[in-house]
Amino acid sequence: MLKKYSFAALVSASLFFYGCSHQQTENHAHHPNKNLADIDLNLKINKKVLSNGLTILHLENKKLPIVSVYTFFDVGGKSESAGVTGSTHFLEHMMFKKTKSHPAEYFSKIIENNGGNSNAYTTFDNTVYYENIPVDSLDEILSLEAERLENLELEEEAFEKERQVVLEERKMRYENRAGGQLYLRMMKEIFTGTPYGGSVIGEASDVQNLSRDKMLEFYHKFYRPNNAVLVVVGDIDSDKLFSMVESKYGKIPRGEGLEELRKEFANPEHFKHQAKLPKVVSLHGESVSPMFMMAFPSLKAGEEDGFALDILAKIIGSGDSSYLSKEFVISKKPKLSSISAANYSLKESGVFYIGGSLLDRVSLSGFQHSLKREVKAICDKAVTERSVQKTKNNILIELYSGLETNDGLASFVGNQQFFYGDYNGYKRELEIYSSLTAEKVKETCKKYIDNNKSLFISVWKKHRK
Repeated sequence: MLKKYSFAALVSASLFFYGCSHQQTENHAHHPNKNLADIDLNLKINKKVLSNGLTILHLENKKLPIVSVYTFFDVGGKSESAGVTGSTHFLEHMMFKKTKSHPAEYFSKIIENNGGNSNAYTTFDNTVYYENIPVDSLDEILSLEAERLENLELEEEAFEKERQVVLEERKMRYENRAGGQLYLRMMKEIFTGTPYGGSVIGEASDVQNLSRDKMLEFYHKFYRPNNAVLVVVGDIDSDKLFSMVESKYGKIPRGEGLEELRKEFANPEHFKHQAKLPKVVSLHGESVSPMFMMAFPSLKAGEEDGFALDILAKIIGSGDSSYLSKEFVISKKPKLSSISAANYSLKESGVFYIGGSLLDRVSLSGFQHSLKREVKAICDKAVTERSVQKTKNNILIELYSGLETNDGLASFVGNQQFFYGDYNGYKRELEIYSSLTAEKVKETCKKYIDNNKSLFISVWKKHRK
């Protein structure tokens, strides 16, 4: 999940993100005095595009005889039409099942037998599959990846069993989880009328009624080499890798009409915020004390103001030293047990939100009033030169710590290529972060964090059903 977009947002958006994953670790380094704009990661990436459109990105790392393999497909929840929501996520599950040449679960067993691990996740914007394996097994794993790209069978019995698994997953994440209820309603309200106005898992009725034929059609349309980016990081040289990939993938035909589809999915008209704000929503749930989210329409990945909002989110809602934590959690008269903030930038739109849980016997209406009062003054009170510089240091730490492994590098490079169309997109990110001043962050805060543009949602067992 984390899987997004700018460094700061990647970390902070995880609180209420409930996309699917078929495990994440966090390491820490300390380089507080570097200027973000002066960083040269010196990523010696080799790129090749096959005649069928498959993009290959390679970064050699000979420290250990292992490799990480990531495959990014340009298909996600936003690619679905009404009535077939959840298709992308459901298909992700099925990609580990039977293919023309191999039985169900064969892919996972081979990786496990070789001492590796594999996983996958679906977002609104893409679907990503990844493996961490010994380099000696790379040839076989690439053969299996190519096989499931071209020859997935979607057996009827396995399809119906997995349907139930997905429906149970939806219940676990949303219906039976207060935080999930909160997140899902926030997405539906903020992104109403847009492809982001729901969940990656899809509506339960759509998952229940999705046919195998519809999924096959979806698979053949989007699982094409010219709709994928293959990233390999580890102990193998480029010539050998490119030859290996060509032999496995080269004969798979490219998909037709994908350029037109991608343009349609990126049409700005489809993603304009339509929510009627301000708005207050109360949900009945099993939360003993109220949980809340306060959300504001934000920006798509790559927008300059969005980077300022990333910094703002960390200043006001990241850790015990954050502004809102001091005001509401560790103050002399605390109102909350926890609070956080995030700027969630998707590829075509975004949302900024504050979320947390109230302590027992704290008035929800009283807290809502207090939060609105803080929001009104927060831009001037929380944003200082010191807090902005501290956040830039944190961004630098997150960047370095995320690139300590082959897996982290492969994910990073693939996300840069996917979201910006350029694996060097991070250079622009760092330049923008470095240039941001307290004055600019304040200005951006006042532009977007406005009570008159807010959605306040709470979930509590005392709310009416």
